[in-house]
Amino acid sequence: MAFTLLVAWAGDVTVYAQTVNPNVIEFLPPANHAQVRRYDLAFYTMDAGDAFLTVDIGAPTPQSDGLVRVDLTRAVASWPVPNVISAARVISVLSSESTSSLHSNSFVFQCDFSLSSTGTSFAASGGSSTFSLSAQSYCGWKATSSSSWITVTTASGTGSAIIGYSVAPNTSTTSRTGTVTVAGLTYTVTQAAAATPPSPVAPNALPTVTITRPSAGSTINGRQVKIDASASDSDGSIASVAFYVNDTLVGSSSKAPYSIQWSPNTSGTYTFKALATDSAGATAWSPPVSATVR
Repeated sequence: MAFTLLVAWAGDVTVYAQTVNPNVIEFLPPANHAQVRRYDLAFYTMDAGDAFLTVDIGAPTPQSDGLVRVDLTRAVASWPVPNVISAARVISVLSSESTSSLHSNSFVFQCDFSLSSTGTSFAASGGSSTFSLSAQSYCGWKATSSSSWITVTTASGTGSAIIGYSVAPNTSTTSRTGTVTVAGLTYTVTQAAAATPPSPVAPNALPTVTITRPSAGSTINGRQVKIDASASDSDGSIASVAFYVNDTLVGSSSKAPYSIQWSPNTSGTYTFKALATDSAGATAWSPPVSATVR
């Protein structure tokens, strides 16, 4: 069945009935048809002065009833402005001049666009994906991104198609949302935030320890020598204090006050030191203390 656009020249009768999805345009050629080099079909929206599409249809021979008929499905493979009321003119082009017809009856190419999905989500690392667009074969469309981090790889086409796009990594600690618009339909892309970097960890402070008994330069009488130490840790606790005499381990304490009893074998001058270990495993030596045992 033909859905026809009718075009009249000045002085002829103009037909005003609107046509849906036309596939034929017909017109009565002007009297100087033999001198016409070609005819152009110019298409307009109803409120525009300039054509949004012009197609050269050559100089077809009139049919037996005197009318020229053109198959629009061959002349216009892709309709760029679907679902918009439009009109057409025929322009006869001679070697020295051109003449335009009146507007045709109004028409509209109805396109039923639909998407396979309304959107999807991405991890912060980004990636690429696709979604499907369904439409009639003559319906032209464009795909655009609302955000610089979404790149559309299938930017335009006709009819049904697979729309490809890519999503850049999100280096921000805030999630984000963007859209791809295809034929007036919206596809939403959401992307997770980048992981929050861990807070820097302060280095473990070393413990401090001091021999408090015997005192430096003192003389000790007897065969039982008490050795005391004072220890602390600014960012934790003291796990243990080990006591050394002349660099030999003679005992340890894990609870304050840190103290041991030592029995020397002989009299003499000895060097006392303590090694403190904190709750993180860090260690520190006390300054050495020398004392004489009698």
